[in-house]
Amino acid sequence: MTDGVEWKIERGDWQTHAEQSAAASRLLYRLLGGETPLEHDAHGAPRLPLHPELAVSISHCRTAVAVAVSRRGPVGIDVESRRRVADGLVRRVCTEAEQAAVREADDPTMAFLRLWTAKEAVLKLRGTGIRGFGSMASALQAADIEIHELPCGVPDTVAALALAR
Repeated sequence: MTDGVEWKIERGDWQTHAEQSAAASRLLYRLLGGETPLEHDAHGAPRLPLHPELAVSISHCRTAVAVAVSRRGPVGIDVESRRRVADGLVRRVCTEAEQAAVREADDPTMAFLRLWTAKEAVLKLRGTGIRGFGSMASALQAADIEIHELPCGVPDTVAALALAR
């Protein structure tokens, strides 16, 4: 692992949530170099009971699956593919400045999804995941978290990784 964090993204075309979850589990096993049980805590966050020293985050969408494993503390990863985005959702999860940036972008949908993946990665790192939706507008203002846009090599798909500083 580089700096205690390793991540992988795999391209695919999975039509159902079950197919996406299975692909993400296979990717996790490849990242770890073998199978290990995967459990979820009371908030739905994944954990590796045989490797309590590792933090793990998993994300999937129709076009890609993403997994991150960290020895240095909590980690969050998110991957999203292009989809229709309602204006109400943009208003609900973005600050006014972010809303303006989305409206002015050459591709407003992908601009929004870049913000969304960064924010969801932060919420996953914090352990709330989408349950922390109410705090999504301010998620990028955390000084103790670093956010990285990840190259995923999948058209119309974006990914982000959040790490504690």
